[in-house]
Amino acid sequence: MVFGIPDDDLPEDTFDTALQQLADGTPGPEADELLLRLRDDTQRITRRIQYKRTAGIPLPAAALLEAASQQHGHLTAAPQGAFGLLTADFAISILAADLLTDLAEPDRPAVLKTMAETADGAVLAARTLQRITRRDGPDSPDHIQAAARPDWIGEARSLISHEIARHLAPAARRPVDQLTEPERTLRWAWRHSAPENARAWINQRLDDRWTPLDLLAVLLPHERAPFPVIDHDTLQSLDALIGLEALYSRLGPLLDAPAADPDNPQDEHPERILQALREHRGNPPISG
Repeated sequence: MVFGIPDDDLPEDTFDTALQQLADGTPGPEADELLLRLRDDTQRITRRIQYKRTAGIPLPAAALLEAASQQHGHLTAAPQGAFGLLTADFAISILAADLLTDLAEPDRPAVLKTMAETADGAVLAARTLQRITRRDGPDSPDHIQAAARPDWIGEARSLISHEIARHLAPAARRPVDQLTEPERTLRWAWRHSAPENARAWINQRLDDRWTPLDLLAVLLPHERAPFPVIDHDTLQSLDALIGLEALYSRLGPLLDAPAADPDNPQDEHPERILQALREHRGNPPISG
């Protein structure tokens, strides 16, 4: 157990001054230092913010969410905890979801849109919305009829989807193998906010110039051992992002063809994807 503030951490008065500067919209050296540490010492800073939140101390939730979105994608803090499971990305995602719930529901869509104005922030905004709409299990807004969902959720999803489409517009004009890592991450995140828009966008690209196997080879990681290249969760994500029936139809000739030479390293990853899809094709429809 640690009592007091470690020597390498922000003093409490500096921390409080930084939060007040964020609340007042008057940046100063204390706020700058807090944001720097949010990037480089994420787990500790998010933990201290959570302590104050748990204690009922008012926090500038909107300003902190905007700051988190600006730092997301640039986090340098090393993973912590058993097996390194507490990553900086996970810590800031949990904090963002909690801070969003502290805002009044009518204020949430505008804050999420502000977060999504950068590509990295759009990923965090989409994940944050997905997390708080699913965190309560089968009775959460994401599991009930759309007509019964709070109005703010539909508005937020629409705003985030619009920002993601804007960020991805340049990618539509490039070959699929030239997608950047942030663009790939954005595509996966899009399924959390507006899967129907993501499906339409991707299938339009497949109609125009992209090929489905090349897209899968870009989207799916090469190394997942000991996990399969495509598991049930991956299938659900592909269904949300592309549509499984559409995907199977587009890949039909390749799926029906004999397996490629397993000793050809150039074809190894695409062939593993095809083989995984062959094994899943024909199974009962997946459910969420």
